[in-house]
Amino acid sequence: MLDPKQLEALSAVVDSGGFDKAARKLFLTQSAISQRIRQLEEHLGQPVLTRTSPPEPTVAGRLLLQHYRQLSLMEGELISTLRPDAAQHAFSKLSVGVNADSLATWFLPAVQSVMQQGRLLIDVMMDDQDYTHELMRAGHVVGCVGTRPTPIQGGECHFLGCMRYLCLATPAFAAHYFADGFTPAALAQAPAIIFSGKDDLHSEFLQQFAGYTGSTPHLTLPTPQGFVQATRLGLAYSLLPELMIDDDLHTGRLIDLLPGQCIDMPLYWHHWRVESSLTQALSEALQTHAAKVLRQTPPG
Repeated sequence: MLDPKQLEALSAVVDSGGFDKAARKLFLTQSAISQRIRQLEEHLGQPVLTRTSPPEPTVAGRLLLQHYRQLSLMEGELISTLRPDAAQHAFSKLSVGVNADSLATWFLPAVQSVMQQGRLLIDVMMDDQDYTHELMRAGHVVGCVGTRPTPIQGGECHFLGCMRYLCLATPAFAAHYFADGFTPAALAQAPAIIFSGKDDLHSEFLQQFAGYTGSTPHLTLPTPQGFVQATRLGLAYSLLPELMIDDDLHTGRLIDLLPGQCIDMPLYWHHWRVESSLTQALSEALQTHAAKVLRQTPPG
């Protein structure tokens, strides 16, 4: 049998990013945390954490984290059934991985009713949409919104819809940098915006619709709201989700640099196959709301 206290220590180390922080979280000494991890590894005959900074779960550690999180959810539901009076005052907590653009647009309205009716607190771990599934694979989250079309081993995935991105700039910016069109010479000079070093969306757009594979000057803004504001201020051009541009095109505040050309990014909801009623309600709420606000044309 696995010792729940040892699994709790493993989860605390991974979630907090270190043995000392895990000790403070669990009101234990650092040596007690280390001892529980060592006992768990001795019991399994293999390491569950890498000795790096911060520690990362090994393959075995990820499987244990998945098991522990699912076990914690089911235990919480059992307590709610056995003690409904206590459940009325207690919050449940789920960790999910979400990409920044979804978080800034449709995700929170999608989970609003589940959070309020189910007394649910959501810990959001944000990453690029192509990498959120790694949070789930590492055992950090019970589900994630991402672009991976196939389920992770032991999990399921559901198509949510597509977010459409348009290439936009202010009229003044376009007149200055793209007076002769969306040419390679212009793209080599015009400043663009990217979310992070992981963000390949802009380069994929340029390659697909302009045949351009060269370098571009760019600034990095790790917030969707920053993308919109910097574009509206004429600091750069960018790919913006149509869900975030309000009436910019109708008023002429922004213009489409390549009318008719866009990227539709497919999004999927991933979750573990063994679900509690709360995670099932979350999955249903996400799929229902996404069907209303995201484009439902299947990818490909």
